Amino acid sequence: MEAIRTLLVANRGEIAVRIIKTAKALGIRTIAIYTEADAASTHVALADEAVLLAGENGSGYIDGDHIVQIAKKYDANAVIPGYGFLSEHAEFSQAVHAAGMVFVGPSAESIEAFGIKHTARGLAEKAGVPVVPGSGLVKDQEEALRISNELGFPIILKATAGGGGMGLMQCSNEEEVKKSFDMVQSRGTTLFKNAGVFIERFYPSSHHIEVQVFGNGLGKAISFGERECSIQRRHQKVIEECPSPFVTKHPELRDKLCSAAIKLAESIKYGSAGTVEYLVDDESGDFFFLEMNTRLQVEHGITELCYNVDMVELMLKQADAQLLGRGGLDSANLEALITTKPNGFAIEARLYAENPAKNYAPSPGTLALVKWQETDGSRIDTWVHTGSQITSYYDPLLAKVMFHSKTSRQDAICGMLEVLKGSEVCGPPTNLDFLASILQTPEFMSGKTLTKFLSSFKYSPSAIDVLAGGALTQIQDWPGRPTLGKGFPHSGPMDPLAFRIANLLVGNPMGMEALEITLNGPDLVFLGPAIISLCGAPMEAELDANPFKMWTRTKVEAGQRLKIGKTIGGGCRAYLAIYGGFPGIASWFGSKSTSTMVGVGGLQGRALATGDLLTITQDLPKDVGDASLPENLIPEYPNHWEILAMSGPYDDDFLTTEDVQAIFNNTWTISHNAARGGIRLLGDIKPKWARSDGGEGGAHPSNVPEYGYSIGALNWTGDDPVIFPVDCPDFGGFVSCPTIVKGEFWRLGQVKAGDTLKYREVSLADALVVRATVEKYIDGVAKCCLRNTGWNEVLRLDYNELISSTSSKGAKKGVIRKLEATEARPVVSYRQGGDDFLQVEYGVGMFDLNHTCRATALNKTLKESKGPISFSTGITNTVVCGNSITFHYDGTKIPQATLLEELCKLEDVLGDLHSIKFPSRLFRLPLTLESWRQTAAIQRYMETQRPYASYLPDNMDFVAKNNGFTRQDLEKIYFEQRFITIAVGFFCALPLCLSVDPRFRLNCPKMNPSRVWTPSGQWSWGGSCGALYNVESPGGYQLTGLTIPSVDILGYKKGYSPDRPWLFEDFDQLSFYPVSEEEYERQRALFYSGRYEYDWKPVMFDMKEHNKLLKETRAEVEETRKRQRLAQEEMDKLEKEMLEKWNQEKAKDEIPMDEVEALLNGKCVLIIAMLHPTNSCTDPAIAKIESPLNANVWKVMVEEGHTLEADETVVILEAMKLEISVRADAGLAGAKVEKLLVRPNDVVKGGGSLLLVRKKG
Repeated sequence: MEAIRTLLVANRGEIAVRIIKTAKALGIRTIAIYTEADAASTHVALADEAVLLAGENGSGYIDGDHIVQIAKKYDANAVIPGYGFLSEHAEFSQAVHAAGMVFVGPSAESIEAFGIKHTARGLAEKAGVPVVPGSGLVKDQEEALRISNELGFPIILKATAGGGGMGLMQCSNEEEVKKSFDMVQSRGTTLFKNAGVFIERFYPSSHHIEVQVFGNGLGKAISFGERECSIQRRHQKVIEECPSPFVTKHPELRDKLCSAAIKLAESIKYGSAGTVEYLVDDESGDFFFLEMNTRLQVEHGITELCYNVDMVELMLKQADAQLLGRGGLDSANLEALITTKPNGFAIEARLYAENPAKNYAPSPGTLALVKWQETDGSRIDTWVHTGSQITSYYDPLLAKVMFHSKTSRQDAICGMLEVLKGSEVCGPPTNLDFLASILQTPEFMSGKTLTKFLSSFKYSPSAIDVLAGGALTQIQDWPGRPTLGKGFPHSGPMDPLAFRIANLLVGNPMGMEALEITLNGPDLVFLGPAIISLCGAPMEAELDANPFKMWTRTKVEAGQRLKIGKTIGGGCRAYLAIYGGFPGIASWFGSKSTSTMVGVGGLQGRALATGDLLTITQDLPKDVGDASLPENLIPEYPNHWEILAMSGPYDDDFLTTEDVQAIFNNTWTISHNAARGGIRLLGDIKPKWARSDGGEGGAHPSNVPEYGYSIGALNWTGDDPVIFPVDCPDFGGFVSCPTIVKGEFWRLGQVKAGDTLKYREVSLADALVVRATVEKYIDGVAKCCLRNTGWNEVLRLDYNELISSTSSKGAKKGVIRKLEATEARPVVSYRQGGDDFLQVEYGVGMFDLNHTCRATALNKTLKESKGPISFSTGITNTVVCGNSITFHYDGTKIPQATLLEELCKLEDVLGDLHSIKFPSRLFRLPLTLESWRQTAAIQRYMETQRPYASYLPDNMDFVAKNNGFTRQDLEKIYFEQRFITIAVGFFCALPLCLSVDPRFRLNCPKMNPSRVWTPSGQWSWGGSCGALYNVESPGGYQLTGLTIPSVDILGYKKGYSPDRPWLFEDFDQLSFYPVSEEEYERQRALFYSGRYEYDWKPVMFDMKEHNKLLKETRAEVEETRKRQRLAQEEMDKLEKEMLEKWNQEKAKDEIPMDEVEALLNGKCVLIIAMLHPTNSCTDPAIAKIESPLNANVWKVMVEEGHTLEADETVVILEAMKLEISVRADAGLAGAKVEKLLVRPNDVVKGGGSLLLVRKKG
């Protein structure tokens, strides 16, 4: 390039990527523009500079004035629009030229001339190019009917300024013309600001063939052959070919088509790339001009493959010549590019995020996996990658998949099929399989596809169409991700027993992915045949309106509808297994399990929803056979559960003996807050606790320094107990005791709101017996499913007998061994957590980096171990956190006694670590203390959760005051001190940090109640630790600034990878530097676009130097602690006063129960007398609407005095992390809301009254 130095690409998606690649090859600096929705798009990362567009996502790319301003600001001297958006806007071309830049494309005059279709027809006629029989602009419906009859039906109405298949309506008779004329006129006005409509004769048996032209703007034009684009949906192309199979069979046609196109281009001295489109009659071979596209065409790539030309390079060279004042490329050089025939055969298939089974409905969502099958001859122009977000703002085109064969069209078809079938694009529905199906049809194979092809093409995918997703239906597999950790949930089925049996019945491996259905099931249509089984808690189920039997293998035919309703007994979850699972779902860390809390796994990290399409296998076994679990072998699902548990990890010295006994003796009720992340219990017990506070763990006696949690543990968040199931956090700072044993996990997974539960203490030996009994039962079922006989040999799961056979005899308490301190190491406590977890705790509950160092060293030793305890012999995961390390292990492979003995031996192997040097990385991160995001989070908290507290409205001031510091002192600590990572996990690889220098260690309580929303990148403080929230989530730490997040779930950003989506490791150090809010937002945008580069360097953390610091500052630290304690006492007083005031105000607003009872009982009270003075003392017109289950009130949708409609939603409840709409039944239509009895955030019981209504009349 001689003149073009910097090129602004005024587009997005694959065409922006394709343009940037050529520009870079030519040495041109590139500027990309992008909206917030496109921040992580490939074109943003590829460009030399990327600029965020102002305005809304949907309008950013068409704001020509703003784009020209950006081009000028960043010193661009050329602007290229690609196709779509502003590519055919003459005004934009003129604005670019007026700003002193070159528009890489045709002149504004050419764009304008061919932009109006009826004008383009006139130009074609003038140039001697045949046009489709048609009209000029039609003034009204009456004229449209007359012209249509003159032309002969069928006809097509066209908006004269339309394009891209929009503004077209095909009509077969007068009635259709009457219906469609106003519609086309309206679309023209709305979409193109031009109401003009004209009419053309419609040729149903025709080909859509186009010619690629290029002109130099000086009167010379050449062509690069033709492309066939006959396969279209909604008048938009789907598959294109070069050369056209029809023209290949009629070679004389090529010269005619190309000559006419060249003549048309030269007639207006066309400059740059353009495409002349024709309609070619299949019978006669006659061709007619349709339109000329004055831009680069989407399908230009297959022409490039067959004619060995780079169309973008040619456009840039033409623009360069224009910028130099030459007018355009030299005609002789242009003529040298002429090739008489194509070199080989190329096919392009447009890959869209759309559902072909639902009339090509666009399908936004996250691409969980993008993997291309690239071979010799393939070319894939794309903008997407694993992790790309497909939004509803733009065209759903993901990629243009191309294949070129130098030998034959048949080879090109075979090559294209290999690419399509070998590529994986998982996430929302795409047309990948649809494209492959088209290529395999006899019509396509023979090259006889017409524009009407898709209207008769029958696409029958092997898939399930989701009509309704149910309350919470998600994909799980077994065992989930037990080895991952880092705060990413374990996942997997809540009830692994029913899950595995469902898979066994259909002939799957027992761990294959299936649907977990909670409370109320989905409505599914099978588009292809399948073998299915539904197992678990009893649920309503119908197949084509006929009762569907659970615990049975069933063959479902294409077209059948399975509707799964609500639970009809005990338990809350059932599992739908389908032979072959869901091959279209991507694995994440070896599992397809959904983790909705993190937004990963399964179908786009979420539950099923209406419109989803689940691919299933088409390769079913021929001999299915019947199989049904006998009635006596079906597990029982009661409403009262006696659950087996072991003491520990925390009971000794934390809970009193009386507390522990009360836990086992009490009958608990399952709260409405019962979900995969936690099952809260309700009871009359408030622990007395064996200590007055939590020491360095926090103010409450339930607080302890953070440690790794055990699945199945009863965790005490203050005085409130919650059981931790499979999706619980992997560490935290609350006491846990007791822990449910693994053989009972399947039963834990079935408890639901309102059920009752009682713990029964068992020994480790009995826990392992129960587990073995469950596994033996499953093994027996597996053998019978293979041969469908021998059911009488399967051991029945009789839980009454099984539970009564267990005993607490020999049961140990939490601490099962303790090693006293020596000069070389601190005291070591070994705490059990059920039959599969063991915690090694160093010290006596005080944060000490010596302890973190020791836990980290022990973890490293075991990862390298080949001895009797290792990751190859039964250890599945470890959680290093602060002063401890928690082992997740398989108790059937490594006996607890063996694990304990070997760990004790390793303490001697580790020796004295007081002088060790540990590898570390020092990160330098931006931190803004003021941000609208942080302000919004606090404001939301104050408006919806708690209006005032000691920590409101400014968390930063509170943290400073709580530690006896000024705000300036706190800011100085943040910007001058280093914070060392003592754990990575909790939720989404959150780094938990401690100030390296003990003099500047802070302490503060967490929010009470905790927030429901925290912005990503939030730096916060709670207890003795700082933490960085990597994703939007609930949280309780005080909000004290924003920095860059440190996780990338799918691992596509700089600094991450798919197998390491987290940034920090134990002993990494964080330091901060201050930035303005504006600068922070700039760097944050870089992170989300994948372009942020972390500033870090490798360092060594010297324990000898650190211990020297501890010794030298001991007196100063003690003085600091005294000051902090005094400050905290003052803040505690303030908090108690505010909390009491808030509780009193809440109580004052409660509905008086005597008033409620009076209304419910129909008695005359003051309120009724005031509202209805003529009422008698009894009022049978009052009716109540009740809660269907124990739940939290999320939204109240009506007001007092409101008149109800039939089936209207009155209240939305939240239970088990599900939204449940409570509706007014048809009999209450016309009734008025008399009294609201609940407000948002109230807790209601099943059967409790939500509101009272006065019936109509």
